[in-house]
Amino acid sequence: MKWDLLIPLLFILFIGIPHGASDILIARRRFKNSWLKISFFIIGYVFVAIIFTATWFLYPTLCLALFLFISGLHFGLLDTIKMPTSSLKLIQAFIYGLTPIIIPIVFHTREVNEIFKLLLFDDNNEIALQIKHFFLVWLLGLIVFFVKYPESSQRQVLEIIALASLLVTTPPLWGFAFYFCFVHSIRHFLNLRKELNNLERFDVIALFMTSVATIALVALAGFLLEGNGMEESLLKVTFIGLAALTVPHMLLVDLYPRIRTTSF
Repeated sequence: MKWDLLIPLLFILFIGIPHGASDILIARRRFKNSWLKISFFIIGYVFVAIIFTATWFLYPTLCLALFLFISGLHFGLLDTIKMPTSSLKLIQAFIYGLTPIIIPIVFHTREVNEIFKLLLFDDNNEIALQIKHFFLVWLLGLIVFFVKYPESSQRQVLEIIALASLLVTTPPLWGFAFYFCFVHSIRHFLNLRKELNNLERFDVIALFMTSVATIALVALAGFLLEGNGMEESLLKVTFIGLAALTVPHMLLVDLYPRIRTTSF
């Protein structure tokens, strides 16, 4: 059993992925406990995830590229949520959010490429080598924003340096698991607590049940798809499932402040 793969995957499964289960709480607040609207939300959420999963098997390279792009944007929007709004805020957020993605690709290219090969079902794919060329663009963007907004960017730059140091010195899966579970997910929960105010008993039960159901489905899919080994199958299911859930999760979480004031 490959514990170096299994343990970080379990962290992602039991700590990282459940943070998306809180989407049902956002929907409940957004739709003011209208069970009809909440039902449509759940159906739409699952539908988007299923469509993305099906598309992955048809166009895996395109979907992986899209997953990396929206993940970088999603990470960055949360990481820069306290920064002043500017005309370049979206680009700035994307640059910051790329850190946990671009650093492992650059400094652990071979290991990351092996993971990508599993996700793309292609032993000859070298996509990590191609993405590696964007490192200088990312670094230049980081420098430009630090020079342009030195005061508001100081905390983010220090955080990026600390995170990059961790990502350089740890295996890629461990580094990503740390960021996803103990930086992004915790930050998401803290921000969510402010938006949702008090959690009711129903919220806790719904959050728990949704988390358990998500983990159970991923574990079951990993078991059913076991071929080259449990760890490899679990890795495929975890990241493809994570990608499928990230699309509706990002649409809800990152657009929520904007659609909150929209009346239906």
